[in-house]
Amino acid sequence: MTALLTRIRARLTLHTHRRVASLLDGGWASLFHGQSLDFDDLREYVDGDEIRDIDWKASARHPVPLVKRYTDHRRLRLALVVATGRSMDATAAGGESKRDLAILLAGMAGWFAVRGGDEVCMAANDGHRVHLTRPESSEAGLEHLLRRILARRGTHDDSTALDLLDWLSTRLRRRHLVIVISDEIDLTDAHLRLLRKMSAHHEVLWLTVLEADPLALAAADDTPFDIGATVAGAAAGTVRSGSTVPSLLAADPRVAEAYRAAESARRDSTARVLRAAGIVQERVGASAQALPAFHRAAERHRRAR
Repeated sequence: MTALLTRIRARLTLHTHRRVASLLDGGWASLFHGQSLDFDDLREYVDGDEIRDIDWKASARHPVPLVKRYTDHRRLRLALVVATGRSMDATAAGGESKRDLAILLAGMAGWFAVRGGDEVCMAANDGHRVHLTRPESSEAGLEHLLRRILARRGTHDDSTALDLLDWLSTRLRRRHLVIVISDEIDLTDAHLRLLRKMSAHHEVLWLTVLEADPLALAAADDTPFDIGATVAGAAAGTVRSGSTVPSLLAADPRVAEAYRAAESARRDSTARVLRAAGIVQERVGASAQALPAFHRAAERHRRAR
């Protein structure tokens, strides 16, 4: 096993059995329910349920009919939608690269899948076009996918996770668990149609990598938050990618208040749009938050179904 997945597994080994394994074991059965020979519990009948699924013996001792809820033992098909554009080279809230944090999240999701013998594919942008990778069911295959994310470091790719999701929406025919890993992008009502389409045809989880606070970074003028700009005052003959907020502005409480209000409104709008589309979102700002956030997203998604 090679380097990226080795580091991810080392992080997972400390917490898996306590926090995540019980939720995701059994081919992600707790996320997916369908027909099989085994059922895991009973629930009350609702309109639209199959009559053949009613447990008549149990229903005789209950005021309303009870329906068997089956565990689906089919192989999970996991599709990763990971933002790989140049914005991912900027700094996350925890001080690390957003790309590195995205690789960790993708590696966690993929490792749980391949550990259970399931398949993982990824919508990938190679700089010329978007394509869907072949399904991988081994750790070596997952490592290859993670390295594709790493290989986009330092490119001039302006694509976002929404671009990948839009492309994927017309090409992913069979039902998948789609995990979107994106930095903070503006989601508006104009995106609802796409998001609802994906949510209707697939199971969708959305993991947002939080941006670093540019006001907090202002004291360290070599820490870029805008990787597409050139730092003012760079020495002649040098090019320094990135820019920071001038300390004069960062120290102004009115600027700070206006910025934080705008950020709060933007995040609230994104959360509202995802809720309207029936998609669970979790925010992740640092590596230490990755596994708990992944656990919460899966648990919230399971309860919402």
